Amino acid sequence: MKFPQIGRLLLAAVCALGSVSAGGTITGTAVAAGADPGRTDYSVSGERVIWMEPDSAGVKQVHALDRNSGASLTLTTNSSAKDAPAVGGLVVVWADKGNEQDSSLNWDIYSFDLEKGTRTKLNKQPGQYGNPTTDGVGVVWYERSNYGSMMYHDLASGVEADLGEGRFPELADGKVVYKNARDGGLSLLDLSSGVTRPLISLGGANYVDWFVFNGSHVLLKQKNGSSQSKFVLLSINDLTAEPVDLTEMKAAGAQYAFMSIGDGEAVFQDESGGASVLKQVNLSTYQVTTLPALPAGSKLIGISGNKLLYSTSDNSIEAIALEGTGTDPGTGTGTNSGTGTGTNSGTGSSAGGSAPVVTGAKDSQTIGAAGGTLTAADGWARLEISAGTFPDNTAVSLAQAELESQKPVDQDGRKLQKAGSIWQVQAGAPFQLPALLAIRYPKEEPWTSSREKLGIYQYDSTAGVWTYIGGVTAAEEDYVRAKITASGLYAVMLRDVEFPDMANHWARQEVEVLAARGIVNGMNGVSYAPKGTLTRAQFTKLLAAALQLKLLRPDAPTFRDVSSANWSYGWVEAAASAGIVTGDAGLFRGDDPLTREQMMTMLMRAITASYGSAKVTSDAKKVETELAAFKDSGSISSWARESVAGAVELKLVQGSNQMLHPAQSSTRAEAAVLIYKLLAQLKLL
Repeated sequence: MKFPQIGRLLLAAVCALGSVSAGGTITGTAVAAGADPGRTDYSVSGERVIWMEPDSAGVKQVHALDRNSGASLTLTTNSSAKDAPAVGGLVVVWADKGNEQDSSLNWDIYSFDLEKGTRTKLNKQPGQYGNPTTDGVGVVWYERSNYGSMMYHDLASGVEADLGEGRFPELADGKVVYKNARDGGLSLLDLSSGVTRPLISLGGANYVDWFVFNGSHVLLKQKNGSSQSKFVLLSINDLTAEPVDLTEMKAAGAQYAFMSIGDGEAVFQDESGGASVLKQVNLSTYQVTTLPALPAGSKLIGISGNKLLYSTSDNSIEAIALEGTGTDPGTGTGTNSGTGTGTNSGTGSSAGGSAPVVTGAKDSQTIGAAGGTLTAADGWARLEISAGTFPDNTAVSLAQAELESQKPVDQDGRKLQKAGSIWQVQAGAPFQLPALLAIRYPKEEPWTSSREKLGIYQYDSTAGVWTYIGGVTAAEEDYVRAKITASGLYAVMLRDVEFPDMANHWARQEVEVLAARGIVNGMNGVSYAPKGTLTRAQFTKLLAAALQLKLLRPDAPTFRDVSSANWSYGWVEAAASAGIVTGDAGLFRGDDPLTREQMMTMLMRAITASYGSAKVTSDAKKVETELAAFKDSGSISSWARESVAGAVELKLVQGSNQMLHPAQSSTRAEAAVLIYKLLAQLKLL
């Protein structure tokens, strides 16, 4: 694992697996001063539950329970104060006063290996440390001084690394989510790459009060200066995803500290009508439902698999089922659904699915430097190999195949409909150039009416998912065509994505086609938000995705304000390399709203990059002729006039009431329609 010295950065983020949450008593009232709190500070990972409980001398000790075996263990017996225990996998961590005097502000960080039975002090230097978390591989904590300094400790090697500014870090799967040091937001840090990016940016009196993280989503409570609060959910897998409000901002009532997040569900404790209410959130649909009330005096523990654990007044641990999860309760970790690569050979079995079985027609040939064409099943599948793809004679086959008991889903877990057979491409050498794969689909519903939503997908046997490769459906009747660069399993699939807020919208068809092709996404997995304003960085990402540009990550950034830590870096660099974006005085200004004339300029540059300058209006008189029909043509910036005229000439834009509104910001719906028209112009639909 790589341990970068991050230094003093303002932005970073979170990607932690499992559930770590403070125990909350379901009473709706505060614990009276001096009352015995009993068991407190619960934490859970899989079937292992951790808590603190006073011993006979009144000193809190850390305890652990394995719910599978029923075995319990006391992890500490010393007389020092302890704080913030957390568990991840087989590792428990906590802050401990150790040998420090009570008057000292310093705390040490300890770990306990539940498998080996060993306890270890982790921090190498004394400090005001607190709030450790672990994913079973490493531990993070922070020093409560100045703006906070986060530390990482690798459990296997003992290597310790300074991660820079940040507070309350959460760790899992080699990623850290933390509160920003100098504002009220959250950031994400990937330890393996050193890349950071902001997740939540807040200013003024707004701030993130607390949060939990499972590797794919962050559940947080946001507050303002008036102590009003709301619960918010954010997906970190989609770089353009916006935070989704689960509740409205409301005046402060009773305040509860419990939140927990699992693989498919999250739970938070809220106040309603003066009473405590438990809310469940489906991480796929963002639907919020109310859970049954728990017995008075119950203490919430956290999510284990598909259950919410709580302890009763006699300290027994009970559970209530959460709907829509179906995860393995013994793992205690989330699943990152965005890791499909689509580059495997598709020739063997794996944990992700069955081995392919050749079921029908097959064409095998020896392909030399001149290239050739393979055809199977009377033309239902065709592989066109251009000259130079294989420098030497290479055995290549194209065969009809199936995967037994395989229900197709994409890398985000969305269901796919398979249009016909799976086709196996096998070559005895790597592809030096892309080959054109054409697959026929049945001329019947739902394929014919959804033609533009069809695409060719490649099977990732490691993850057991299908990855979108491409899909040109207008070039050849009843066929979907895409370029492939490797052996593997391929099939025509339909990813039918619908958004309720687009049901009667004028841009519904264009949005759904782009969503099926993976170019646009919903704001929360459910709605599209067509009136939302698009930024320059967001549209650049959409444009680069539509053109299937390869992400670039050069050592030196093209623009001073788009560093390698920015989520849009790879997309912006790809678009800059293609000549689509140029910036201004070395700045890209990616967070600025995208104006309509900027959008048209980027579109015309994209066409120029694909076709050359022949498609773009260049004659000065013709430019003015094209623009003369619009009342506000005089307000078009001089640098954009030629591109705007070209967009009008190609009918990419038509204006409204003889107005182009060049300086107005662009909406998500407008952007989707223009991307759709661009794909049509480039004959990529």
